Amino acid sequence: MGMNKRAKVLFLLFFLCLCFIMIAYISLIGYPALPFESKSKREVTELLEENTGTIVKLTTEENVDWYGYGPQANQASAAEAMKRAVTEKGWTFIQQEGAGYFFERGKEKMIITSQMWTGNYVLFRIPAGSLSTTNISLVNKQHKADTPQQ
Repeated sequence: MGMNKRAKVLFLLFFLCLCFIMIAYISLIGYPALPFESKSKREVTELLEENTGTIVKLTTEENVDWYGYGPQANQASAAEAMKRAVTEKGWTFIQQEGAGYFFERGKEKMIITSQMWTGNYVLFRIPAGSLSTTNISLVNKQHKADTPQQ
């Protein structure tokens, strides 16, 4: 009877360890908290891994658009990709001070801040809607291109 009890205890320990590993994998327990709440760590990592090497909009929360770059990103490569994406929207890069990037478009001014997340991803905090006006014109251009000329 002692051997049977020991086997049950070992099975229970094995099962609990397996459950803990699965929960840790699913929730990415080891990852630090995100600076926003509307997306999970899993959603963010999957989105960034699907779009490696490009700036990706993650969410909009509290009048801030959150973008990300990664995986295996470093601050320099992420900053260059972000500056390229923002200048394509009509903004002019002025200067960098620490984690802050300063841009102008006409009389408008914008500051984008960056932060490393997990050592593999860079997150960018951009004022909401700052990059959307050009997106609207791109959609309109596509629609016009799809419409037959008369």
